[in-house]
Amino acid sequence: MADARPFRVVIGGGGISGLTLANALEKADVDYILLEARDTIAPQVGASIGLFPNGGRIMDQLGCFQRLESKTVPLDIYYNRYANGEVVYAGDGTQLTARRFNYPTTFLEREEVLRTLYDNLKDKSKVNVAKRISKVDHNATEVIVLCEDGTAVSGDVLVGCDGVYSKVRQELWRISHLQEPLAIDSKDKEMLIAEYNCLFGISSHTDGVEEGSVNVNYSKDFSTMVIGGKGKLFWFMFKRLNEVYRMPNIPRYTKEDAEIFAANVQGQRITPKLTFRDIWRNRTSYTLVATEEAQLSRWSWGRIACVGDGVHKMTPNMGAGGNAAIETVAALANELKKMKDSSEKEKPSFEDIKSHLGNYQKIREKRVTAILKAANGLTRIHALKTWKDRLFAFHVLPYAGDMFTDLNCDMVVGAVKLDYLPVPDRSLHGTMPFNASQGLGQQESKLLRAIRALPFLAITATAIHFMWGVALPPALARIMEIMKKGVINTFGKAGTVVPLQSFYGVEFIDSRVRGLAACFASFQFVDVIGNWQSYTFLTDIGIVYAIVLIESARRANTMTLASVPILLGYNSQFFGIGVLMALYCFVHYVQSPIETFRAKDLRLTNMAYTASVLPVMILAHYIPNYASFSTLLDPQTRHKANWIWQPFPVYISILQFVLKKTVMRDTVQEDRIENVKRDLPTIYYTIGTLCAISAAVWWYTLASAPVSLATLFIPSLATGQNGDQAIRMFLQFDEIFSFGACFLWLLYLYADMKRAGMLDDSWISIVVKGTALLIAFGPGVAIGIGWAYRESVLATRHHRDALVPDKAR
Repeated sequence: MADARPFRVVIGGGGISGLTLANALEKADVDYILLEARDTIAPQVGASIGLFPNGGRIMDQLGCFQRLESKTVPLDIYYNRYANGEVVYAGDGTQLTARRFNYPTTFLEREEVLRTLYDNLKDKSKVNVAKRISKVDHNATEVIVLCEDGTAVSGDVLVGCDGVYSKVRQELWRISHLQEPLAIDSKDKEMLIAEYNCLFGISSHTDGVEEGSVNVNYSKDFSTMVIGGKGKLFWFMFKRLNEVYRMPNIPRYTKEDAEIFAANVQGQRITPKLTFRDIWRNRTSYTLVATEEAQLSRWSWGRIACVGDGVHKMTPNMGAGGNAAIETVAALANELKKMKDSSEKEKPSFEDIKSHLGNYQKIREKRVTAILKAANGLTRIHALKTWKDRLFAFHVLPYAGDMFTDLNCDMVVGAVKLDYLPVPDRSLHGTMPFNASQGLGQQESKLLRAIRALPFLAITATAIHFMWGVALPPALARIMEIMKKGVINTFGKAGTVVPLQSFYGVEFIDSRVRGLAACFASFQFVDVIGNWQSYTFLTDIGIVYAIVLIESARRANTMTLASVPILLGYNSQFFGIGVLMALYCFVHYVQSPIETFRAKDLRLTNMAYTASVLPVMILAHYIPNYASFSTLLDPQTRHKANWIWQPFPVYISILQFVLKKTVMRDTVQEDRIENVKRDLPTIYYTIGTLCAISAAVWWYTLASAPVSLATLFIPSLATGQNGDQAIRMFLQFDEIFSFGACFLWLLYLYADMKRAGMLDDSWISIVVKGTALLIAFGPGVAIGIGWAYRESVLATRHHRDALVPDKAR
């Protein structure tokens, strides 16, 4: 008898998961029957749902999104508040999310979503209400679902969409225990916990909460969330319970309990002028529930599978639960479609069914684990559970830019879709393309990147040996001699250079520059080979430091070591950039996997800083540096110019800060949404100008240097060298190790792009072109152009798995 009917799915539950699955199966031409325990398909119980782009895209595939979007307003501003209603900080992260995915974040009644999904079904006869499941029979050929009213329905697969206290899940456990006692981990049956409860509801519009706003208030063990919808408010009052409850002792609440809860929080401020009392007065529906948490280790057994809250229940603070359920349904629908398509003439075997149901969990489990952890963690932050949560809420998040938005987007970007339906064109035109290989649960291991980057540490170790161990001891003796006796200038105007003991009049500064200026006197006034080598080296270093400055202004580098360029610049003056550059490259590489640029706005740099790089570099680095080498000036003036140049990283930081506050307009908040490529012309012009300067110096050196390039740039390790030769050796090693680290860094970054399918150039082509640039224009230009090319790739190309118009499947 079972073989006479077509392949059929029985859906237990007519909530959002169940009706989404019904729509998905109808589109897949898979027979189904839906059993809903309630006597209506869209009850109003005060529940609401946040629809994120991951859920919105699936709704769009099903043909429901346009109607849902018309029923609400996009969320466009997010207020985080203290318990008294005062704003901690406000952000437009939801607008950025909408730009990234081309879908808004919206909030609307659960009832409206249910009604839309139901109305979208072509054959509504398959949806049966007042059919509460009482028992399930299961065998190798079919599953039979019995209802309390005596109805019996058979199918090939049963899907439990009946919520956190799922009857289908209970039957799955019961049957599996009888037929395969060890199949289900006993911990699954005790995993559901509740540490918080929540009074949620809907009120009519209340003055003080603007449409499209999200208001979250933080206080100890209690938090609130009020969302301004289209002509109404959606609100949540979260409270920590007196203990952590476990099944079967999790509290269940009545209307009277809800009213008592509400009475106790009437004075809770939402804004400085608005209290919960005002919102409660306008209530239209409300419910008090425990906010359960759980993730089961087994989502299916035999012919039975569960989805949504039945297998991954999370707290509602992040609004992720409903969207996670929609995604899980899509993953299961894809497997059910594959089952049907692989067995057109006969129904899939029992083994095939078990395999596909197991695969659906594998597809979703990693992302669900990460999302559930983030959602439940956010609840603790809102409730200031620990001092770490308080620190994060009040002292990290306000200064972390779009960190929370990025977390939400990471929850979305790797979303499952219905593979057998066309990808909506709308979803292909955001600045953060959907990508199944990115997002929460998909991040590249920082540890593996660190292991891969160990050659940088080898460069640092080698640099320390040769620069500090071999060259520095005799160089220090010569520096001390220069500080006492001075030097006789051999370039340009004759004269003795008397080392300055003080220039800035502040001993803290003078004591740090004194020895450096004496060191530079060796090759600026005495050693002809060191003079030519350092002239080109310090010119090319200008390009490297300009790149470091631009990287510090990059949105993707917020709260990383790359965002503090003065650490490299200042310390390089004392320890040698040859020692520290490889460390910078190591840390940058570890902290900047290709997924860092999953959104095009994350590549973007802050124009208030980027636009100032060229003028401050010329003013603080190039002018005083060239003045210290100029034979047109008298030697003592050149020595003073070197004193001015030495702290140039400090000058640059000060100048950039002042310019940002006075002249350079900070447009990054607009650019990240409206123009993610705005900084590119400035970057190209900056690097291009500095490359032109370096190329000119390189050609001048090739034409005029009195010695060969090998003598100029390759250090001699011969014994018996004098102090000036030791200083030259230090500078030559400084150049070799710093530029060597930069070239290796670029190769590593190019490898990232090649693995991501963003770069088609062969390694032979990359190495040949880089070598040609190095020979023709010098190392600085090769590094500058190589880095600028990477910038172009990041700005214009996409990851191989990104769903964009030319790659959409």
